[in-house]
Amino acid sequence: MKPKRTSIKNQIRKLIIFTAAMALVFTSLSGIISMYNIRGQSAKSLTDQLEETVDVVINGTSSLADSRLGLYADYITTLSELITDMYARPDAYVHKEVLPPDASKENILSMQRYFTTHEVKRENVLEELGLFGSLEALWNSIISEHEDVITNIYLATDDLMICCDRNANLAELEPDGESYYDYRNMEWYRNAMNGDGKASFLKSYLDSYGRGLMTSCSAPFYKDGKRVGVVSMDILTTDLTGSVIDVDLGKGSFAFVVDGDGDIIASPYTFMIGDRFINVSRLVSPELKARILADEQGVEKSNDGIYYAYAPIRSTGWKLVISIPETLILEPIDQMNGHIRVTIILFIGIFFFVGVVVIILGSRLGKRFTEPILALEKDVEVISGGNLHHKAMVRANNELGDLAHCVNSMAVSLDNYINDLTRVTAEKERIGAELDVATHIQSSMLPCIFPAFPDRKEFDVFASMTPAKEVGGDFYDFFMVDDSHVAFVVADVSGKGVPAALFMVIGKTLIKDHTVPGANLENVFREVNNILCESNSENMFITAFECVLDLVTGELRFINAGHETPFICRKGGVFEVYPVKACFVLAGMEDMVYKGGSCMLEPGDKLFQYTDGVTEATDANNELYGMERLNNILRTVGEKQPDEILPAVKADIDAFVKDAPQFDDITMLCLEYKERMVVNS
Repeated sequence: MKPKRTSIKNQIRKLIIFTAAMALVFTSLSGIISMYNIRGQSAKSLTDQLEETVDVVINGTSSLADSRLGLYADYITTLSELITDMYARPDAYVHKEVLPPDASKENILSMQRYFTTHEVKRENVLEELGLFGSLEALWNSIISEHEDVITNIYLATDDLMICCDRNANLAELEPDGESYYDYRNMEWYRNAMNGDGKASFLKSYLDSYGRGLMTSCSAPFYKDGKRVGVVSMDILTTDLTGSVIDVDLGKGSFAFVVDGDGDIIASPYTFMIGDRFINVSRLVSPELKARILADEQGVEKSNDGIYYAYAPIRSTGWKLVISIPETLILEPIDQMNGHIRVTIILFIGIFFFVGVVVIILGSRLGKRFTEPILALEKDVEVISGGNLHHKAMVRANNELGDLAHCVNSMAVSLDNYINDLTRVTAEKERIGAELDVATHIQSSMLPCIFPAFPDRKEFDVFASMTPAKEVGGDFYDFFMVDDSHVAFVVADVSGKGVPAALFMVIGKTLIKDHTVPGANLENVFREVNNILCESNSENMFITAFECVLDLVTGELRFINAGHETPFICRKGGVFEVYPVKACFVLAGMEDMVYKGGSCMLEPGDKLFQYTDGVTEATDANNELYGMERLNNILRTVGEKQPDEILPAVKADIDAFVKDAPQFDDITMLCLEYKERMVVNS
């Protein structure tokens, strides 16, 4: 059933009535719709306003706390990286032995050492004691700069502990002149040694020296790639939590800090019973407690009429919570009820009076407006029927006259558009057919039949190129230079589409033609570069990587013209970045000098090369795939064959990019040196 048709005249009348009514209602001083819902609407408005205010306050306050604690996490991360570097480059640091505790240095910033057990001998850890001693000045500087917050800094391995503070635990020296402290079961040591490798904070605890609430931030450090110890600092949180909970949103409101177990560790009121923290479950329901402890931000009302706003302090895993009683929000509502009834009656009377006047005026104005509209409707029907040369005859000196002129102009434009569209469609179909042919031509120029050399058992190669457009600028090639040498090329032409594809053909042909038996790759790239520069009016360039493998000796000679760094996987190992010096690009500047290099491949070794379309693949959030993700996937496929490695990498890229469009060509090549070539004498 078709909907009931409403004339324009009635629509205009209704529009005028509605507009006048809305103007009357929304310009009124009281804004009251009815005495039955005014209280609820006002309460909601006040609640929303308070929630917005609280959201801003709690977000800013939690961010402040997070940034402060994040600073100490950055300190620990930096110290972890420094100690790891000290192990890697011990000769780069000035050695200074760390001495046992000295009672004369109490309240003076200094380093002191402890051994875990009597079995640890000083001469066995003397090198580490001297190496760690070079940290004293840096640690003293950090503690002095934050003396109201950081109480001490210390590091520990399975054998020894180095501590720097001014409240030293001056344990009595053993007869051998040393002090011992077995900390290996302490939470700060275990968590860091067994954790995720990042700086982490402990649950808050009361300082044994009576200085207040404290936490520890720890991170592991490494030697030869293995986790061998922990660096940590003790942080007083009293000043921090004091500034965080100093929030005043009205009478009865207050803020408090909750740790990861739900214990209230900071509040303007007493938050401990004896030596135990009060848990937030005393204030809120289990469901609300779970949401507070989750890593999210929100504002919720509890069953007892209290609003709780909460947000995470991400550096420590703590939560900031603000409590606001509902009575504080609804207090202004009780002052509004006295004038509601009189205001409603007054504006209802005005509304009906204005309504009668508007109905009368609306009927008269509707007729005046609809007559030229009906005439224009008939003209449009004629034009829409296909008569694009018909002219609308409305001559009104207003918007309707302008509309009639636009209709006439539209008819002319539509007629021209149809003619142009016919021509453009034919041209587009022609170009599309030509691009399809170009796609097939380009794909046929690249080696695409695998195995590429089925009669050669000394090596295996697999390559792929996925263009971003119909044709691309990336290319790869592999060919036998002579019976015992095989060449491999991976390159990327600047730009996209047909121009890049044409330049690709030239570059590919020149590189292959100049790579002849006995040719020096440095001379090959120098000659190819000069030829490309001669007629490069479009200022295009090529990044290229070429290598030649000696199948008898396993020597791999290579040269890199501004291209990506390759990966090499030794037999039984994993793919790792192989640092290759990148020279200037091809076709960038005449008479460039290129410097190559070489390395030895053993049977079972693999080489992986690619273009920047791999690392610069972008997801819907404009995040790059990057070298780290490429390195991670390659480390899992080192034992696979080349024709399995490339699909695995491409699948990982596709899983990362998902439905985001491809902006650059993706080209990859993998070579495996399987066995040495036997030369018959």
